[in-house]
Amino acid sequence: MSNALLSKNKMAFVDGSLKKLDESSPDQFAWRKCNSLVITWLFNSLAWDLHDNVAYVDCFTDIWHDPEESFSQRNTPRIFHLKRELALIRKDNFLISAYFTKLKSLWDELSVYFQIPSCTCGSCTWGATKEFMADKE
Repeated sequence: MSNALLSKNKMAFVDGSLKKLDESSPDQFAWRKCNSLVITWLFNSLAWDLHDNVAYVDCFTDIWHDPEESFSQRNTPRIFHLKRELALIRKDNFLISAYFTKLKSLWDELSVYFQIPSCTCGSCTWGATKEFMADKE
């Protein structure tokens, strides 16, 4: 979905960088039209059983973040399973391309559970990013 929004130059509606315009703004009508379009795209991209959660939302960021908040819980058993699979994976009878594809898919799924914090002050000295990168490796 992110790629679709980026390709249509609408990601600013979702990531919060484009704020809602004042009612007195001459561009308010165009903003509301684009907002409705993005809401429709997001709504139609959700599974049917999630529609009730966001059916009456009129703000695109709420639709974008509601499923993220609901489903982004850390899944410790799954993380353990992925780390175990990574530790025990062997090439065996896999073709080399299949082996690396499997390895990459495990890494990619595991990376979903770990978000690397970023420092905006420019003088970070506590090294959290290095710790997270070491854990990822």
